[in-house]
Amino acid sequence: MAEIYKLIHPVKYFNDYISRNIRPDGRAFQEQRNIKLNVNSIKSADASAVVKCGNTTVVCGIKLELATPKAEEPDVGFLVTNVELPPLCSSKYRPGPPSDSAQVTSNLVSDIVITSKCVDLKDLCIIPDKLAWVLYCDMVCIDNDGSLVDACITTLMASLKTCKCHYFNFSCHNYVIG
Repeated sequence: MAEIYKLIHPVKYFNDYISRNIRPDGRAFQEQRNIKLNVNSIKSADASAVVKCGNTTVVCGIKLELATPKAEEPDVGFLVTNVELPPLCSSKYRPGPPSDSAQVTSNLVSDIVITSKCVDLKDLCIIPDKLAWVLYCDMVCIDNDGSLVDACITTLMASLKTCKCHYFNFSCHNYVIG
């Protein structure tokens, strides 16, 4: 019944909770979601992690590959993020090509990681103009119950932290998990 009320009168639904100083899931406004993290979950990946943030669950796997740097940025490697939102994570999503939400989330996660300098793309360059690392960071949402970007960032950071850093001169120490 609450789901129908939320669908028909979303503003009133949320205002009812706000007036009682709680969130719809029962948490106080200042209370964060419980976070559970499991690293090195996927053995076929070079790095991986699974995070459960409240009821939202995201799996991240990272594969490493060598490539030639771009001509306009000869001393920079690549970080390629991809967020998948399959129908199993929420009834909002349909099978088929990536949704707008998935593409926006992928771009947002990439922008946050790169602009925050958590990963210095120059550290991924081996030989300027010749050889650089590409980090393919694939994230799949298993259950989307809110805080999707937080869950993606957390699982990506945890995966990067466990990345087999002996492959390259990659600085994993610029951020802290938990």
